[in-house]
Amino acid sequence: MLGSIASHSMKTSADDWSFECKPFGRDGYFFYHEGSRELPFYWEMGGGDVVVIVRIDEPDKFGLRFPWAVERRREIFERVAQELIRKSPDCTAEIDDQRFCIYVKRPAAS
Repeated sequence: MLGSIASHSMKTSADDWSFECKPFGRDGYFFYHEGSRELPFYWEMGGGDVVVIVRIDEPDKFGLRFPWAVERRREIFERVAQELIRKSPDCTAEIDDQRFCIYVKRPAAS
């Protein structure tokens, strides 16, 4: 899944943004770019039905490190989640607003 994620740009009427993956084995970083701004997301392989865990930042430090993204945090997290499942359409992405994580999950076996 992760090795196949390449830079992806999408232009909307509101802004330009892109998303890229830099894998380092079983973990690495995703980067959300918006103009000259960058938001790093650390990821690692999960276990069980969780394919990937994406850690955004420590919740209490996010606003200090990325003040430009505070008001649009949920929108940005949703864009990242959509990019993750776009490359793995059989998975779902769950955003944990409390822990600032995104969990990419396989469907439960039936």
